[in-house]
Amino acid sequence: MTNNYELITTATVDKSMIRKIGENQYLKIIPSERIIQISTIKQNKITEPIEQVDEIIIKAYPKEVGLFRNQNKDIKYETKWETSDGETFDIPSSDIKTIYSLLQAKKIIIVDNMLHLSNVLSMIIKQDTLEKKIADIKDEI
Repeated sequence: MTNNYELITTATVDKSMIRKIGENQYLKIIPSERIIQISTIKQNKITEPIEQVDEIIIKAYPKEVGLFRNQNKDIKYETKWETSDGETFDIPSSDIKTIYSLLQAKKIIIVDNMLHLSNVLSMIIKQDTLEKKIADIKDEI
């Protein structure tokens, strides 16, 4: 067993991202507002208008995310955050629990749910990976 982590990929968040996380819920990263929120969409009848309720869950967003993995497939993230107040800070290579605890200590997590943080970081990495693959395909054409 080794604890040597290898950098797999890095991603920069420069545009809004959205991911469906429930029947009528969406996780949204909004860099322009420097927040992460959950939007819930409600509609009781098809003849009624759709109602959207937004709830800020983290008063910051990860500007940059680096994904590290070791031989045991354990994952760590290196992140750079920007708060809604404009403060930036780095969190060195850490697991989700440590990142979550540090964000809690900074009092920028509003809704206590570590799964949301995990979803945010994986969404950023997956989106970046897809964009790189699409760019490679375009280059081949």
